[in-house]
Amino acid sequence: MPVRLGKSDEGFSEINFHKTMSKDIADMYDFVIIGSGPAGHSAAIRAAQLGLKTAVIEKNSAMFGGVCLNEGCIPAKSLYHNAKKFNIIKNGFPEVGLDVNCGVVNLGMLVKKSRQDTAVLRKGLEYLFRKNKIDLFFGHAKFVNSNTVSIDGKSGKPIQLEAKKFLIATGSFPVGLKEGVFDGKRIITSSKGIRLTETPKTILIAGCGAIGTEFASFFNSIGSEVVMVEAESYILPGEDKDVSLRMQSILAKKGVRFYISSRIKKIMALKDRVEVFIGGETEEKKVECEMVLVSVGRKPATFGLDLEKAGVEIDSDGYIPVQSASMRTNVDHIYAAGDVLRTPMLAHTASAEGETAVEASAGMHTEAIDYSAVPNVVYSEIQSASVGLTEKAAKEKDLNITVGKYFFKSNGFAIISGETEGFIKIIANADDRSLVGVHIVGYRAAELIHEFVLAKKAGITVDNIGKTVHAHPTFSETIQDACKSVFGGALYG
Repeated sequence: MPVRLGKSDEGFSEINFHKTMSKDIADMYDFVIIGSGPAGHSAAIRAAQLGLKTAVIEKNSAMFGGVCLNEGCIPAKSLYHNAKKFNIIKNGFPEVGLDVNCGVVNLGMLVKKSRQDTAVLRKGLEYLFRKNKIDLFFGHAKFVNSNTVSIDGKSGKPIQLEAKKFLIATGSFPVGLKEGVFDGKRIITSSKGIRLTETPKTILIAGCGAIGTEFASFFNSIGSEVVMVEAESYILPGEDKDVSLRMQSILAKKGVRFYISSRIKKIMALKDRVEVFIGGETEEKKVECEMVLVSVGRKPATFGLDLEKAGVEIDSDGYIPVQSASMRTNVDHIYAAGDVLRTPMLAHTASAEGETAVEASAGMHTEAIDYSAVPNVVYSEIQSASVGLTEKAAKEKDLNITVGKYFFKSNGFAIISGETEGFIKIIANADDRSLVGVHIVGYRAAELIHEFVLAKKAGITVDNIGKTVHAHPTFSETIQDACKSVFGGALYG
């Protein structure tokens, strides 16, 4: 039968791919990729560009494009972006003399728009697969041996694909709480969170990393009462402490309540509410809410692939060790990329790893990805973005550092646009004046970080950036001013 992208609740049209599954064993491929997420589809397109006969196996047809496209980055950021529009209308129009009665947010309409955004990008990906003659198979893949995988689809008997080389890019899945299981109604994951059609009156966010903080900001923006629970001493524990504390303060001013240095001891999902028992340093408290969203981390989806039959090693937590410059596993012709590695679980990281794996497999010269020059962004209403080391990490490495800060309230365009919250914090090496780390809190943090990413990767010093003329008035000139501030040369702020 033809390989198709089946109809789904996204409204995708059926797409005929030229590969059929009528044979028990398909022709030999140069490259077979298991998983169609950022690592998988980036690798597939690059492999096809290099002239390799390529196939991709995706377990779930509704998840073609991966979690990021269907349940993560794209639909979630669409929701956040449109919630921000609501806040602009609610809070910004009175400043220009308009009397607007906003009413309440129609969450169903926001979700519909987010699914439409996903559909547009998914159709674009379908086109790229057709254009590059990439064969697509749906079904659960298992290794038969190091050169063969078996695909068990929903219909018909299993088929086998043979390949010279493989890429494992199966992604990750959300971790639950020992104290309660996901029921999809009262206790949910982020995947369900982006599909809610009614705004919960009260919601508790378990875990205050990037995903938890983004959802807390979103639900707060559309009118929910939000409670956050975090085991560490402040939210966003992986970020620079100054950024984390400022983000926590921003959310607190907006009405978000926090239980910090606390753990959920027990969850009871009842018919009309959830009872959550939270244990802190000194006491235990019961909190009642309409819903609990759990965002305490993710695990690599390497189970069920029969990796042992291919001889591929995994560690005790299910991650696949690879050679950093090639993404090659312990089996020479099998590679891995994305969330199955012990590297940052970011879509852009996964894409880079997928491309590296393909190019290495094709005999091209590749180098280890510099993860210290990979940006990390939290897409809350007021964003945070970072690259490189935190101040704490730099001190733990005994680096001779100098720290500078520039506050957006000193920037002309920030004042004009009413986006003065936040700052840029730069950590520089005092010996050679190179960038060690940059941490931003602000409305445009996700865009501003990239000049620093490029500078860090290229070895450009803070002096080089500080002497680069930036247009005025712009948000971008805050970068120049921030760099001047590191060694005491700031003119403003």
